[in-house]
Amino acid sequence: MFSIFALFSIIEQECKYEQYMNEIQIIEQVIHALKAQRVFLEEEITYTNQEQATSMGNGTIKMMELEFQYLVENEINGTNLLRVEEKAKRCGATSKMPVLLVARYVQPTIYHALYKMGLNFADAAGNYHIEYVKGKKYRIQLSHSGEKAPLSNKQYPIFQEAGLKVIFYLLQDGKHIEQSFRTIKEHSGVSIGTVKNVIDELENRKFILTTQRKRVLKERRLLLDLWADNYHRVLKPKLLLKRLDFRTPQHREHWKELVLPASTLWGGECASNLLNGYLMPACFELYTEEPFSCLMKSGTMRTTEGDVYVYQKFWKGDTMPYPLIYADLVASGDSRCIEAANKLLENELSDFK
Repeated sequence: MFSIFALFSIIEQECKYEQYMNEIQIIEQVIHALKAQRVFLEEEITYTNQEQATSMGNGTIKMMELEFQYLVENEINGTNLLRVEEKAKRCGATSKMPVLLVARYVQPTIYHALYKMGLNFADAAGNYHIEYVKGKKYRIQLSHSGEKAPLSNKQYPIFQEAGLKVIFYLLQDGKHIEQSFRTIKEHSGVSIGTVKNVIDELENRKFILTTQRKRVLKERRLLLDLWADNYHRVLKPKLLLKRLDFRTPQHREHWKELVLPASTLWGGECASNLLNGYLMPACFELYTEEPFSCLMKSGTMRTTEGDVYVYQKFWKGDTMPYPLIYADLVASGDSRCIEAANKLLENELSDFK
């Protein structure tokens, strides 16, 4: 009799093959974009790809008589930069070749961070930064930027407002995916039809594996990065209620002593500080179910637009979810916040690594 384990194995193999073909498509798009650049017009660019990625990357690419180990990502941006850097470090540690990141698109806002990390990149839009150093001498140093994202690089419907709320609930606990649609609906505050559509789409995109017995959430780190990026762009701006400021520098310095109204929580840098004391906040974010005027009653705030951002709380519960703290930190692009997000991944979100 056909076992459930055999079914799991077949589905896993199909997922891996589909991912492999997607990687092939991306590397070929990147090579096509490079060849369209004047500096590469006369150059032969070849690549090899292995069906299953290892710590040494997805394969090798050869250009200008130099060979690189490459890693494939769909998009590289501020929210997945830490994960990409980790992969590149592992790849560089096991391979004698320099690493080249290839993607459909690399967000311009992280170019400088990639330069500082010493990471080469090239995307399907035609943007690239490639350095090859041997000893203390540069063999090549090439850069080109300013090309816009390909038209296909659009937000998926599941990463619109309602879908983001469903995915957020699923990310808070790996067991939430096993709950009924009705239970997920009650906790995420959307319609049951939306829950079904999001679950179906996540399954289509291989983030959920469904068997006769249960559903399993897969690729949680990748899904976390996608959610964080789209939360910052789509949902968070709609949640902003008001910008406030502290009345005095002393009130700002002693922000922890502020008595918050019911159902009001510190987020972002403040939440990170409360967790481990590592990050001294420069930006103060609050999530609340109360009118922002309730904060004024403390006497420590004023309506001047300052460093206090008040957002509408959109989840049930009296604690600040770790995925949201992570999203607020990585979206800032600040190196202090990125380091704090990394500490969060090593500790409170270690099951996402």
